[in-house]
Amino acid sequence: MSQKSSLLSLIVLAIFGSSCELINPAEDIPAFLYIEPFTFEVNPAAHGSASADITEVWVTVDGDFLGVYPLPANVPVLAEGRANVRLEAGIHDNGIRATPNIYPFYEAFVREVELGPNETDTLRPTTTYRSNARFAFIENFETGSRVFTEQFEGQNGLTSTNDIIFEGNQSGLITLTQSDDFIQLGSEQIYAGLTDNSPRVYLEMDYRSEVPVVWGVLGFTSTGPGEPILQPGFRESNDWNKIYFDLSLLILQGNFSGHRILLQANLPNGSSLEEAKVYLDNIKLLHF
Repeated sequence: MSQKSSLLSLIVLAIFGSSCELINPAEDIPAFLYIEPFTFEVNPAAHGSASADITEVWVTVDGDFLGVYPLPANVPVLAEGRANVRLEAGIHDNGIRATPNIYPFYEAFVREVELGPNETDTLRPTTTYRSNARFAFIENFETGSRVFTEQFEGQNGLTSTNDIIFEGNQSGLITLTQSDDFIQLGSEQIYAGLTDNSPRVYLEMDYRSEVPVVWGVLGFTSTGPGEPILQPGFRESNDWNKIYFDLSLLILQGNFSGHRILLQANLPNGSSLEEAKVYLDNIKLLHF
């Protein structure tokens, strides 16, 4: 082979090699964060029950948001070396899977980790209520005082029972019958200033129910109450569930100085049920 031919072959090989690198560039090898389900810790005297349903984690690394992941999660991270990881507890707003959200009243979990290609760091996040979270009320049905005592419709009201309980010694009970098939209750107290520091207001609870229940608010001005504002609540369930209702928009509607919290339930039209029961526990109204 001549010197000229050899030089041409080297040029062709160099061009071909460069083209391959452009077409198939070397891929970065990610590190991984394996994130276990959150542990929820409370001060019972201040926070009430430790009941929670944290379903997702919102992941941020060095200020870059990486996404929302169902727990437990294995998250790839294209970074190497020391990194700041921020994990925020996610819930389903109003019990709807299609509306995941960061629960604003839970503390974020923050850790520094050392990331390496194809290496996995395991994180066991913990959270609690934020220090500036305020509890307008906590109804656990363990004491003689009651929150929902204003009876607008129905006769039976919301009582305590030790028949079926979520935890502790008692849970709340609403009983509907064919002769008393509709109930609407309100909180005894009118709560003012719920959105003074932040628009975020949530109602959380544990429930088990044989009929659907809706929740809402009744706003008040100096001249009296407005019209009830209701939103979808929860459906029937034979098991205990945790739910978080976002009341923020309901509270912000209208120029009201205070609000009662409402619940409403009824036997469905044409129901063959002679009796239906709704069990409630750990009802908490939170704001900032």
